[in-house]
Amino acid sequence: MGSSMDDLRPFREHLEGTISRGRSMGDNGSAEEKSLSGDPWGQLGDDMLVYILARLPLSPLKACKQVCKRWQAVTNTPEFDILHKQLGEQQPRLVCYRTNHLVRSKSQAFAYDEESRTWVTLPPMQFPSHNHGSLAGASGLVYAIAGPGDNKLTYKLTRSPSSPSSFLETWCKTPVMGFARHAPVVSVALGTGRTGSGHKVVVAGGVPDYEPDHMAVEVFDSETGAWEVYDPLPDEFSGSSSRLWMSGVVCDNKLYMSLIHSWTIYVLDFSTRKWAPVRLQRPRGLIYHHIMAINGTLVVAGLCEQSGGKAVNVWKLNSQTHSLIQVGSMSGEVFASLGFSLNFLVNENLLFVFRAYIKDGARVVGEVSLEDCTTEWRVLPSVSSLGYRFDTMVTFCTNINISP
Repeated sequence: MGSSMDDLRPFREHLEGTISRGRSMGDNGSAEEKSLSGDPWGQLGDDMLVYILARLPLSPLKACKQVCKRWQAVTNTPEFDILHKQLGEQQPRLVCYRTNHLVRSKSQAFAYDEESRTWVTLPPMQFPSHNHGSLAGASGLVYAIAGPGDNKLTYKLTRSPSSPSSFLETWCKTPVMGFARHAPVVSVALGTGRTGSGHKVVVAGGVPDYEPDHMAVEVFDSETGAWEVYDPLPDEFSGSSSRLWMSGVVCDNKLYMSLIHSWTIYVLDFSTRKWAPVRLQRPRGLIYHHIMAINGTLVVAGLCEQSGGKAVNVWKLNSQTHSLIQVGSMSGEVFASLGFSLNFLVNENLLFVFRAYIKDGARVVGEVSLEDCTTEWRVLPSVSSLGYRFDTMVTFCTNINISP
């Protein structure tokens, strides 16, 4: 069998009928097994059955557990969980981690499952110690800054599959940074180094305590395990070097930084270690913007004032003509659910948009096709009413594996 879920389409179509019959019969012991014995699925050995079921997404897998005792038994083992993490269809997920400052044990995490389009409650997840307000998500990683001087960075790459139970185990602790900072822009470059298996974490700007904001740029190399200081941010960023006013992303071995309100964009080439201005025509009616990357292409998403009212537009950078091409737009009822002060997160081809500084605001997901220049938007179910009361919420994207 190949690695694509399309290889299992005949099995999945037959599986749907088997699941339907299993549900209608209920759990009737030997009569149930006898009824399924004439089915082709009943002729499969346990090893082959486990291999097929382990490749299913979460929602169909939950239904499979209700078909019969045999299917429930083969999917309720630690070995199956391991195989499902290896073979199961990995999907980009939006995770909302809600903190309760009074009772830490009531802090909860929820992941949005794209297959079933519902929020799934995750098992308790322990995050590393961090300073107040420093736990944050970015495209490709989630990170925390700790220490009395705001100079210790701990992070986790979120694009590699993991389980909630192993979430804490895979956090990376870095040496002390050369510059203490609060609320910097953090991004990650994957596939670096001579073997292509390394990564680099970039920390730019930030606001130190009791000092003027600084423009320092530091890069942590996973292969050397050390920080390296690069040229600071250009002078145009002076006075606005917090992530509240800046946006940044690593794309094609370059760090792009922008001031979200002024359309000031610079790029740092890691190979030459030099900053250079990016001269792009500002889109008409643009109020503010964020820059990000989708599959190696620089993407701009921003709030615009148009003839029909405000809307969120998405553009991609044409690297040959050095111009922006509009990919899609969000307006109407979907946009009306959000408001005007927005944050953006991207994971693969999914663009998540949500209210900034509002812990219980709406969330929207857009499927972005850069090739076809199309976007499809929909409002996510509310996560605010789930679980316990909470004080703050941290949102990030990850391919975390969810066991049924």
